[in-house]
Amino acid sequence: MQIPDQKSGHWLPVTQSEALCGKDTGVPRLVPPQASILSRFRFRNWREQDVPQFRAMLDDPDLWRFMHEDYPGTITDDLAATLIELSRQASHHKVRAVEFDGQLVGQARMQWHSTTTPPRSGEVSYWLARAHWGKGLAAPMVAIFIWRCVSMFPALSRITARIHRDNTASHRVVDRLGFQLLEDDLGDGWQGYALDRADGIDLSRAALPDR
Repeated sequence: MQIPDQKSGHWLPVTQSEALCGKDTGVPRLVPPQASILSRFRFRNWREQDVPQFRAMLDDPDLWRFMHEDYPGTITDDLAATLIELSRQASHHKVRAVEFDGQLVGQARMQWHSTTTPPRSGEVSYWLARAHWGKGLAAPMVAIFIWRCVSMFPALSRITARIHRDNTASHRVVDRLGFQLLEDDLGDGWQGYALDRADGIDLSRAALPDR
């Protein structure tokens, strides 16, 4: 068994006794993503030196079409730096830059539903830069991120997602990961989904497509 190291982002071996120490062993099954993709993704904090690439990726109105926030207009270096600084405020969310095969491709975020410590539920969201659309990266990226979050926070029992009705790509992602539709109409075309640990979580279905 392996768990993610919070500082390095690398996966570290853990013995069974260490993994189960102080934990309830009666929890439903949690099946990890396939080992073949774990080593290809890296999750880390955004850094100041990322500003130029971060700005270039976000300065795309189409990227914001299905985001929860409105497109703020042209993304400047100052705005990019501010957004990176906000991403580091960990009290209400966990934000990670995502690399695939050593290349920065996007972002994953888990926003906690309350200030309860340890967190018991959160909302997952993500974005991929335009250059990486249509490559099948979203599902494995989100699967590994969820696996990391659940591994770091064993009390995390429910993960939700808000997806726009027209966002077919993200609907495919939550379908593959086993999310269930909770709210068909949250207003303005948004729908609510949830993944409950009590039902068991199988993230192995999020493999990369054969190419």
